[in-house]
Order: sequence, then C-alpha cells, then structure tokens
Amino acid sequence: MSLIKCPECSNFVSDRASQCPKCGYSIKNNLDIIKKTTLSGQPHNTNTPKPNNGCGIALLVFIIFGLLVFLVNKCSDNGVDKNTNISTSIDTKISKEDSIKNQARIDSINKQEKIEEEKFLKTKAGKIYKKHPEWSKQDCINISENRIWIGMHYDMLVYERGKPDNINTSNYGDGPNYQACWHDYQSSCFYFGEDQIITSYN
Repeated sequence: MSLIKCPECSNFVSDRASQCPKCGYSIKNNLDIIKKTTLSGQPHNTNTPKPNNGCGIALLVFIIFGLLVFLVNKCSDNGVDKNTNISTSIDTKISKEDSIKNQARIDSINKQEKIEEEKFLKTKAGKIYKKHPEWSKQDCINISENRIWIGMHYDMLVYERGKPDNINTSNYGDGPNYQACWHDYQSSCFYFGEDQIITSYN
C-alpha cells in the first residue's frame, strides 16, 4: 500500500481507497491518471520520515547537563562533609589529648603541692600552723624563727614569748591603746590597740 495525492484537495490518500475521504474524489476510477500526474512519478510511502526537530535534542542535552551538575555538586558536598567530619574528629582527638595532658599536669602539681604541704607540716612552723590554721604559713614561719614585726597580732607574740610580765593602758597614740612588756627580752614593750595588732615596740 502506498499514499497518493488527491488531485482535487491535495490530501494524501491510500491507493487502495475508492474515494478521497476529505473531498469525495473517486480514487479507484482515476488511479492511473493520478499516478501519472504525480510530480515525483513514485507512489508515496506510508513511512514518510518526519521532519527533524532540533528542540528534542536541545532538551536532551539540557537534561544531561543538569544531571551532571547535580552529580558534581552532590559528590563535592559529600567530599566537604567527609573532610569536615575528619577535621572535627581530629580536633576532638587533639582536644581530648590536650585535656588528658592538662589533667596529668594538674595532678602532678597537686601531688607536688601535697608533698610540700606534708614536708611543711613536719617543720616547727608547720606544727604552729596545725594549732593555729587562722594564721598564715608565713606568719607561722616568722614565729618559729622568733621574729617580731609591725602588724603582728598580740596572740602571736604571746605564743612566741608566753604571757607578758605586765599589761598597761598606754597613752601612746589615739584611742584606747595598750602596752605589753616582757622584761627578759630585748624589744621588751609592745603597743597595740583594741584590734590587738602591734603598731610599735621598743
């Protein structure tokens, strides 16, 4: 079967049709004439190729390009995430190692301080400190070495020398002041106020 062109309306019709379905022209009776007057002289094939459409190819290229861009971005994101995860893991590991080192350093310092504290408590000053924890360690060291100083508390002086031979009210300075004297010591008399802090001695 082949297609032929109707001479009346130019519609393509099967060469086996009796008439043109569009205009009703008798194909069967005029078949020989129609075939002779066809410009190409060849019967028309039913499988006439369709004109080539560039839009379909362009669309296909665009889709493929979009798919490639998507895949590249996805792989790139995965790579960044992977690198970020590795970096975070390394940072966490370093942080833990630093924390362990710092803790070891702190433990070492604490251990050293404990050793020093134990050594101090075995000394004469340390024994004074045990009895009077309200006094500073330096004050206890000074007392253990029989030192006297301005700002020393009266109780420290009593610990160092025992009770004074006499205590008198003194007119030295402003307000209520007192004088405590130890006759058997050089720098025998000490002056202090109600707060019992030594302000002077002679």
